[in-house]
Amino acid sequence: MAIISKCALCNQIKELRESHIIPDFAGRWLKKSSATGYLRQATTPNRRSQDLFKCRLLCNDCELLFSRFEKQFAEKIFIPFQNGQKFFHYDEWLLKFIISINWRVAILEIINQKNNLPQKLDKELGKAVSVWKDYLLNNSRNMGPYKNHIFFLDTIESVTPGTEVIDHTNWYLLRTTDATVANSKQVVFAYSKLPGIILVSHIFPHDIKGWSKTRIYKRGTVKIPQSCEVPGFGDFLNHRITETNKLVSQMSETQREKINETIEKNPSRVLNSKSLEAILADQKLKN
Repeated sequence: MAIISKCALCNQIKELRESHIIPDFAGRWLKKSSATGYLRQATTPNRRSQDLFKCRLLCNDCELLFSRFEKQFAEKIFIPFQNGQKFFHYDEWLLKFIISINWRVAILEIINQKNNLPQKLDKELGKAVSVWKDYLLNNSRNMGPYKNHIFFLDTIESVTPGTEVIDHTNWYLLRTTDATVANSKQVVFAYSKLPGIILVSHIFPHDIKGWSKTRIYKRGTVKIPQSCEVPGFGDFLNHRITETNKLVSQMSETQREKINETIEKNPSRVLNSKSLEAILADQKLKN
């Protein structure tokens, strides 16, 4: 059924499409590289699906605008990274890709009012969304003072002795998608995670020290290895992993049996899957 309403980006009254927050190419890759050929989102563990989360947010014109950035990112960074490439040349499309995703995360936060941000941070979030909107629509060349980072993840094989290892850490980092507006009393940033890739847009403060070789400009080259020593960011990631684990633990026994039945039908797919790689990496890390 067609829904006519105001597009969140261009503000025009048009028919709204179902918009992905995390782009569709990530979901397609997860299915292709999985042990079962299906997706199970942490928020709905008892339902397998063929697609990532979508909502009525953008008109067709704005969807097409974002799809150009997504296509370039998928072809020039996401797929090459999954195939082992360690350096990537980019132009302004990468900056617009990161901002377009984190704008979606932020605008949904404002629409749904999920975080109950302190008044000052809520105001800063609104400012960022407005500046990013004009930049994405090419109404302004100014993307604001907000610093944007891309951080490539790898399998964690060991940790410092005495460090707590949370279950399914590698699974979260390499095999899930996630997105939220994160905040403390004095900090707010937009966070999106694709399989193996973290995208962060700092809102207030406009940047935080501790990132190395991760910041994205209008053009340049990004290379692996990188590092992140941002105070509290490791704790934030551990919290996201823990919350994801809580949701997945709600999967029913019936659904677990369905997964096992699917795996038994095609064991060769399991042996060649990225899913199995992540499971074995987590077992090794725990041991």
